[in-house]
Order: sequence, then structure tokens, then C-alpha cells
Amino acid sequence: MEQVDSVIIISDTEGDNEEETSVFIVEDSPGQTYLFVAEALDISKDKSTEVIDEECGLAITYSKKGNVMPHARYDCVEQDFTRTENEVSGPTGSNLNFCDQCYCYICDKPASECQYWNLPSFCHCNAHNKSKYWKAHRDVALTGALSIFNFDLVDIDSELRHGGALLQTFCLELALEYNNYMMGIITSRSSLIPCICSCHNQFKIFCEMCQMNHVEIQLYSYTPVFNVVNKFLHQTEKEKPKTAAIMMIGVAKEILLHKQPPQEVFNKNDQTSTPSQAVPIFMHRITSALQRMLVLNDFPPYLFNKLKTFYKSLVLPSHCFIFTNSLNVLSWEDPFLTSILRGQNITGQRQKKGRKETFWEDFPVVHARVERMEAREEYRELVRYLRVIKCNDTLKLRALRDKVPFYFCKYGDFNSAAQSFHLSTSLTCCIACRLTPYQYMVYLKILRTGTAPATCELSDSGQWVHVEGGKLLKSCILLKCSLRILFVNAVLYRDVHCWSRLIQIHCNYFSMEADVLQVPPAGFVKNTAILAASVLEDLRSGIVGLPKPFSSVLHREATLILVTMAAAQMLHKKISMMKLVLPLIVAYGKNFWALKLLFDSLSTKEEILHNFCAILSNNIYIHRSMMIDVVKCHDANYVSDLVTLFLSFEQTTVQSLSIPVLNVLVEEWHEFKTKEHLWIQSLHNFLQTKVVPAMEMVNTAQFTELRNKLNRIL
Repeated sequence: MEQVDSVIIISDTEGDNEEETSVFIVEDSPGQTYLFVAEALDISKDKSTEVIDEECGLAITYSKKGNVMPHARYDCVEQDFTRTENEVSGPTGSNLNFCDQCYCYICDKPASECQYWNLPSFCHCNAHNKSKYWKAHRDVALTGALSIFNFDLVDIDSELRHGGALLQTFCLELALEYNNYMMGIITSRSSLIPCICSCHNQFKIFCEMCQMNHVEIQLYSYTPVFNVVNKFLHQTEKEKPKTAAIMMIGVAKEILLHKQPPQEVFNKNDQTSTPSQAVPIFMHRITSALQRMLVLNDFPPYLFNKLKTFYKSLVLPSHCFIFTNSLNVLSWEDPFLTSILRGQNITGQRQKKGRKETFWEDFPVVHARVERMEAREEYRELVRYLRVIKCNDTLKLRALRDKVPFYFCKYGDFNSAAQSFHLSTSLTCCIACRLTPYQYMVYLKILRTGTAPATCELSDSGQWVHVEGGKLLKSCILLKCSLRILFVNAVLYRDVHCWSRLIQIHCNYFSMEADVLQVPPAGFVKNTAILAASVLEDLRSGIVGLPKPFSSVLHREATLILVTMAAAQMLHKKISMMKLVLPLIVAYGKNFWALKLLFDSLSTKEEILHNFCAILSNNIYIHRSMMIDVVKCHDANYVSDLVTLFLSFEQTTVQSLSIPVLNVLVEEWHEFKTKEHLWIQSLHNFLQTKVVPAMEMVNTAQFTELRNKLNRIL
């Protein structure tokens, strides 16, 4: 720049304030910038001030040399710069020179620190932003390992840059370890196969037979390389999603290039000793992780597509062909996927280029989609997705589909939930067949109360919330659903806790109503019990209609009768396999008329009744804490009515059940003294006025002993 003798001052000052000060920055010579302060003056009053513009009344009152800011070499105002396209043989013109604030365009460092400033074949001093050659070099320098992805610079944020930096450091470490692997280790064959020949032990020589066992051989072990990669992958799992994705796919590119020397390896049975065994392990881990990342994270479209495209470009060796197209994950905005989630496509199939295409995804993708939709409470979409999706692991997919009834319950469609237990395909049985006793009891509580766990875990513990918009199942539908599940699931059918929970819910156990139903007429109980046999047979056959009594005024009593008859049928078949029946008795609460029906149904076969009473008597002693808790939950009349019920039967086997009940009551009498005075007094009166006199008429040793115990506490 040529030196100028004049300075042009342009004022942007507005207003009529004559005292206003303006600041101007002007250039006087190359590399020298001056700051001038010009003040509006009354020239007529002060003729000694240097006047710049008489018309405006401006004069310079102060000046200061400005600071030169850091700049690229080609923008320097002190040193001339000659632009060339791709000159690297040496400095052009005076490009080698630089001022204190000049930076290298490629390295982004001060020119004085650039190692390649005037190095032949590099010559960074010639670099500038108008050259495609130098811009490409700058992009590579800035992106480091990210250059393999061909990102636009505007798309590279701090997460991607961090991933690229870590990947670049890893590649250097990996290259060093891989080179060591390819060099191998020199050792003797006897280090692998111990020589058993005695010649060299006795004579310190090798005979012709064992000489080959002591020659030097070159062995290779990929294990150190495996450890380096494994350590880096552990590190990626702690990084943010974008960073981790770049690191993982970069690792895949590097390890897929690893070859296996033709010579022997240390341990062929070790999966880490050769690339052909170790690389597929890493690829499975990397691919599964990338699949989950693409589903669980809202990557911007450019990154989503870039990762898929780069993965597709990887050259897979023969031992990794299974991973071909493994990263073809559909985005959440894909038309095929969205049509399924919105319920517009219920078959999971579409026509594409004249061919039928089925909705199919790898299991890690399926699992990640389920996880994300659960977190977002998109239960409708989740049900639609699971009903049509197909994947490579049918057993794991079936486990996910088994939660479909739960998802129906989560958004209040209890009718669909009840139906979905029994839906099956040609490849698998229905969901009801695979329910565990715990799951069955949780489902009963959900369907009976219209509440559900606050989380997506099918668990009775934790917080439960009311399902908004949900309409409770009718009692008859719940009855049919619960019984049909028991009939198709052998494990549930013989589980006493499942039956006791079913009895409880039909005694209004989960509602705010009283747990005592009205005692129906004896004729109604008898006729409904007779009718129950055919109803249960129909339910086993899949016929789900219920006759008139189950829709009458006494429909709740009718359903309890049906459940009682079903439980009696189960006991007739499975009593020999059972060791616990006390929960059945407890489940009835104060509905003693239904409990009497159970005993009447068992009494049709004396052997069945005898076995049941023997197990129950044993349970009362062994599980006395359960019996005590039940007595405490009810009033004193509960014990009175239960003992009276047992004593009212003609069969002595049933009568004798009153003995263990009263024995436990007497032995644990101190437990009941904590109850209120009226409660314990009422129980005291019952024992004194009803039980003891009744026992006077029975002279058996057991009753005599019990009577003596009662007399002592009374």
C-alpha cells in the first residue's frame, strides 16, 4: 500500500449539539492505524485549533496509533502477499515474510509456530482462501479424522469435533499395535508343545526325533490389538451420542482392514487371537450400538444419513458379510414407519417397485424403538408397531409382544387388553400361555381397579395411577378372561395364589365396597352351581357366552359361585400336587356361604375332602402368621362364624378344622390383646358361651385338650 499524504475524515454525527465528540479511525501509512477525536468547535472563537472542515466546524484534538488484530497471512497489511492456486515447491514472492499477528491459514496457528511454513511440498505460507487446493487442505486439517466422512464445515459442532480428535488419537495407537501384531513374535515350537524326548535333558543335544520341536517359529496374536479396541469402545460408551457414533463407526473402518497372517497363532481357541474371530465380535457390538443411537437420539438428518452412507461404503471381509446393510435403520419420519404407527398400515407390508416389502428390523432396533415409545408414553403407536414388526430374533420379539396387553391397559383400552391375551399366530401360542403367576395377579388388579403402575414395569410394587379415559371391564368379561387364562396356562391353573386372588377380586377385594356379598337364596346357589359345570366347559372350549343368572340382580354372587366351582374342579384334579390351600380359605373373607359351597363341592369325593382338610389343618399351624393376620383384619365375629361353619358340617374331617384354628388363637392370645376392648370381649364371650359348651359334647382327646386350654385363658 502506498503512503498517502492526506487523511479523509467522514463523520456520521447527527444532531445539533455543538459539544458532541466524534471518533474516527483512519489509515496514515501501511500497517499504521490512527484514531482521531474531532470536536465540533466554534471556529470564530478559537483560531488556534487545527481546523479540518471549516464548513462543519471539526478539528482534531487527539490521535492514537491503533492495534493490529490477528489475521491470516494473506490479509496482512504490512507484508505483500502473492496468490497462487497450488504452489508448494517453495515460497512465492514475499509470502515467506509475516508480521507478529499473522496466522497460518492451514494450521490455525501463529505463522512463527507453523512447522510447514516454508517446507517444500507443504509451503503453508502460500495458502489462502481463494484456492480450492488450499481450502481442501484446511478442511482436512480442521476436521482431522472427520475428513473421512466428508462433513461440511458448517455441520461440524463441538461434539463431532471431539469425537474426531479422540478417533484420530486412537487410530495412531491402533496402527502401532497392529504393526506389532503383523511383525509377530519369534519363539520355539516347544513353548507351545512341550518336548517329552529325554535326549537333550541327558546329553544336552537334540536328536533327529525332537529337533523339529525346538526350531524357532513366528507366532501371531491379535489379543493386544483386541484389548486396545475394547478399551476404546468402553470409552465411547461414556461419551455423548454424536461423539460416540463418530468414534464407533471410525473404529469399524479401521478394524475391517485388519488382515490375518498365514502363519500360526498362539491360541486358536481364543476368540481374541485372530482378526477373523475378534472383528465380528466388535462389529456386532458396534452395529448394535449404532442402531440404538440412530433410534434413541434425534440426530440431524445430515448426520443420520451420513452415518448410514458411510457404513454402507465399508468394505466387509468374508467373515463380516452378516453385517451387510445392518445400519439401514428407518428414520422416525419414514413414510412406511409413520403409516404403521398412525394405524394406516395394519399389515406391515407395502408395494415398492412392484415387489411386496415386509416391515422388518434388527432386534436392537426393535428394542430401541420400544424403549423410546415407552419413555414418550406412545402406547397406541407401540401396540401397532409390535403387532406388525418382524425381526431376526423371534424369541426376544415374542417377549416384547407379551407386554401388548399391558400397553393396552396403559392407555385405558381394557377390553382390547382382555382380548389380546388369547390372540395367537401360526408360529406361537397366545400370551396367556406364558404368563407367570405374579403377572397374572398384577393384571387382575389392573383390570379390576382401572389403575396401572406409573412406570412401564409390570409390577405390583411402586406407585400406581388411575388410567385416564379408561372404562372398567364388566364383571362378566373380567370373569371370562381370567378363567380362560387359567384354563390354557397349566402353571397358573395349579397355583393356589392365582385362585385366591381371583376369589378376592370377585369378593370386591380391590374396591372400596364392603367385601361381603349378600347371602343369595339356597335355590339360587344350587341352580347356579349346577349351571356352572356347563359354563366352565364352554369357557375351556373358547365359547365365552354366559347364561342369564350372570346378568341378573345377583350377578356378583353368581360370578363368585362360578369361580368357586372352578376352584373346586381344580382341587379335584390337582389336590395330590398341592401343599398349600390356606390362601383359598382366607380369600373368601366373610363370604362364608361361598366357602361352604367349596366344601360341599369337595365332599362329593370323600378322599378329596379328606386330603384338602389335612393340608388345610397343617397349613394353619405352619402358616399361623397368615391366620393371625386374617383374624386381626376382621372383627371378632369372623372367628365365631369360621369355627361355627366348620362345626356345622356332618363330616368329622371338616369339624376337626376348628381345632387348629382355636389352638392358634389360644397359643397366640397375647397377639389379640392389643385390639380394642370390645373386640377382645366379644371374642371372649363367643368362646365361653358357644365353643366350650359345644366341646362338652365331644369327648375326643383333641377337643378335651383344647377345652382345657380355653378354660385356662377364660
